[in-house]
Amino acid sequence: MIKENSLPVFPTSTYVTSSQSRDSQQVYEALRKSEERYRELVEHANSIIMRCDRHGRITSFNEYAQQLFDYSETEIIGRHLIGTIVPACESSGRDLRQLIQHVCDNPQEHRYNINENITKSGKRVWIAWTNKILSDESGCPTGILSIGTDITKQRLLEEELRQAQKMQAIGELAGGIAHDFNNMIHGISGYAEVIQQIAEDPRISEYTNHILTTARHAAELTKQLLTFARKGNYQLKDCNTHEITRDVCAMLERTIDRRIRVEQQLEAGRPHVVGDPAQLKSALLNIGINAKDAMPSGGTLRFSSSNITFEKITTIADFEVQPGHYLLITIRDNGTGMPPEVRRRIFEPFFTTKECGRGAGLGLAAVHGTIHLHKGAIQCHSIEGEGSTFNLYLPIAEAKVSRQQKQTVPQSVKRQLRIMVVDDEAIVRSYSKTLFEMNGHSVTTFASAEQAITYYRQHYEQVDLVILDMIMPGMDGQELFAFLQRINPEVKALLSTGFSVDSKVQEVIKDGVLDCIQKPFTYDRLSNKIEELILSGQLITTEL
Repeated sequence: MIKENSLPVFPTSTYVTSSQSRDSQQVYEALRKSEERYRELVEHANSIIMRCDRHGRITSFNEYAQQLFDYSETEIIGRHLIGTIVPACESSGRDLRQLIQHVCDNPQEHRYNINENITKSGKRVWIAWTNKILSDESGCPTGILSIGTDITKQRLLEEELRQAQKMQAIGELAGGIAHDFNNMIHGISGYAEVIQQIAEDPRISEYTNHILTTARHAAELTKQLLTFARKGNYQLKDCNTHEITRDVCAMLERTIDRRIRVEQQLEAGRPHVVGDPAQLKSALLNIGINAKDAMPSGGTLRFSSSNITFEKITTIADFEVQPGHYLLITIRDNGTGMPPEVRRRIFEPFFTTKECGRGAGLGLAAVHGTIHLHKGAIQCHSIEGEGSTFNLYLPIAEAKVSRQQKQTVPQSVKRQLRIMVVDDEAIVRSYSKTLFEMNGHSVTTFASAEQAITYYRQHYEQVDLVILDMIMPGMDGQELFAFLQRINPEVKALLSTGFSVDSKVQEVIKDGVLDCIQKPFTYDRLSNKIEELILSGQLITTEL
């Protein structure tokens, strides 16, 4: 009988079991919630979270990784890293087949590493990995926990920056070489002219013609180098790119293999750009000729145009395009195409895949420089075996076609000039004095700006024309002209330069320099320039 106010007595074992059951349920619920939070964190992380065993077989692959590499969980779990998301060999040549073993053997070395990975479709991506070795109770590695960040875009931007810096450095080097080489060509062609004028033997005249022709060819090479270095001679004006493209297509149709079909699809509503027609025609022709070489058995070469607008600053290859309206010229062929390692270098000067004697490797380098000079962009897409596509972006202008009739300049009587030549190149000074004096002029030469200033201060009234080299050590042509102006505000000067009629030269012309003549120039070119200045009244001389 149970006493009043007393609690029932239950078996001890039954009471303990019930308490344990409640505790176990709470623990289980806590573990379940913890696992849910962990799974939610892993699956919704904006990073790759992956585990593999010590042999490299994938045991865990989160949702972000599945989306990036395009593998479903069932497709990837249990498969080896190598051959799925890790290529056996990087495009740089690094062998990755022993990567897992190396990570397990050298965990500190691989706590953080960057390597090339591959998606299901074969696309190469760059991933920055943080790795942690998973070990058993005895400390033996059982697998690897890896967290990865996709840095492909960053890597491409870094590569484009490196390429742009390399191209800029090569351009500076090319520009310097071309400038010095122009001075040498100037002297070679100048003395050839001297010999031609004093020679009585017709054979000598023939030989000097060969020298002058070779010098002109060499000058064309330096012109291409200067164009690549963005220091080429160019004159900007409104031009119709459709007319230029039609001329190029007509030229190609007449000269290349008849098995190559040249097509035009010129659909741009606004085809006018502010540019140099000769440079643009040369650029399109260079690309067309390269396309011809890529189609030895024939094919199709298509030129097309359209208009495109950039709303913000846009990076295209190693060019930065400003917002605005652009003309897009696309040149596409279905030739042999190029592997990536070739495509990356096609705009470098002297790089060529052609056999010896079939090209100096300056054509596409000059195209690159031309597009830079026109504040545009050029981009090449090419797949080996499937052809190449070049996209040229040029800022468009309103179509204002001016039809100027060429004026004939009447021949004037021969005049004598008292000339000062200021040039730091001895061969240029020597040639100038010899040839100019042979043609009746009085010439005084100077190697430095300081010597020229001293002489001009004492004799400026006896000087009709000063020919200044633009690039000189110490004091350049612009600074020297400013000094001469202070001595004589009416000084008459002509700039000679191995570079282009660029913004700095234009500044000097605005300050009062009569004109600029590009090196290397012949005496006939200089004489014609002087005649133009005399006829326009800018230069007054003494008649013979």
